[in-house]
Amino acid sequence: MGVSADKPEVQQRFIDAYGAREVLGVSAKRITFLIDPEGHVAHMWPKVKLEGHADDVVATIDRLAVGRG
Repeated sequence: MGVSADKPEVQQRFIDAYGAREVLGVSAKRITFLIDPEGHVAHMWPKVKLEGHADDVVATIDRLAVGRG
């Protein structure tokens, strides 16, 4: 689950920058973006399934960190 306390204008800038808004029926489509320190999308998961997702994100962060080191 993702929750943001950012103001609507900040959320809109994120949507505009990363194309984060896609609505399916009455609910938003879940997408995870991994943003690198320079503000670029390092990885994207366009179809998020709860089970195993956090482990996949952590593994991807670890894999990308090794590539940077």
